[in-house]
Amino acid sequence: VIPPPVIRIESYTEDSISFSLKMNTNIKVSGYVVNIYWTFDTHRQEKRTLTIEGEKSVQKVANLTAQTPYEISAWARTELGDSPLSFVHVVTSGTRPASPNLKARAINQTAVECNWTGPRNVVYGIFYATSFLELYRSPHNATTTSHNITVIVQRDEQYLFLV
Repeated sequence: VIPPPVIRIESYTEDSISFSLKMNTNIKVSGYVVNIYWTFDTHRQEKRTLTIEGEKSVQKVANLTAQTPYEISAWARTELGDSPLSFVHVVTSGTRPASPNLKARAINQTAVECNWTGPRNVVYGIFYATSFLELYRSPHNATTTSHNITVIVQRDEQYLFLV
């Protein structure tokens, strides 16, 4: 039986998490697949996937948000197949930034200008869809370091926007 990997949180700050991965087995490990999940809004869960080569590993994940719960899951790729998943949870330190104040304005039938307030020198994600279900499951999205973006939409549709 292949055991799940051990994920150990080494340290965390307001914008990063360092963790180690190891297997308590003699089975040859070729690498790990790690998913980092977080929910910054009740409508949208985000995920970052890392593919890591080798048997032991210490990883640092940066560009995270302060005071945000993260779930890290991992499984090992071994000579006998994939291991079961293991999970850890951690909350970054610091103060969570205030939610941006978004204003969306139609420029014409297919372009919407989005403007918002918020801190500088961060990456913003803009998500939009024609329903709350689509906004949660599979929204259109874009990223920017600016405080505005113009997105192209389908004509004759109403959209929901989230930044």
